[in-house]
Amino acid sequence: MRMQDLLEDRYFDDSKFVAHKGDKREIDYDLIEDLIHFMHNDDHAYRRHMFPAIARCIDSVDHKKDTKHNIFEPAVKNSYKMYIEKFPIRELPDDLDEEMCEQICNKLHDETLQHIQDGIYKD
Repeated sequence: MRMQDLLEDRYFDDSKFVAHKGDKREIDYDLIEDLIHFMHNDDHAYRRHMFPAIARCIDSVDHKKDTKHNIFEPAVKNSYKMYIEKFPIRELPDDLDEEMCEQICNKLHDETLQHIQDGIYKD
């Protein structure tokens, strides 16, 4: 995972994460997977944003209500702000586009429902 590589370094060097394509520079890793990893493993992002979204999802499932992927949207958007602050790669967009945000929300929703079904969030 790219984020783990970042955390092992003493200083931040974005050259490991940016590919040069002619005159253009583009990020050279899967932003969706890296952001999800960040959301699960950064203490502040998890406690402030992920945990409340997971808790709402669990409550809905416990009360036999339908859950929707957009329950994770505030967590994704707020965590992304933390992500770009922590990893200042200039090629990262200031905000996630709606399509990418929806993909992340869908993945988190599916993952959370699977964890609920598997009993991972049981006391």
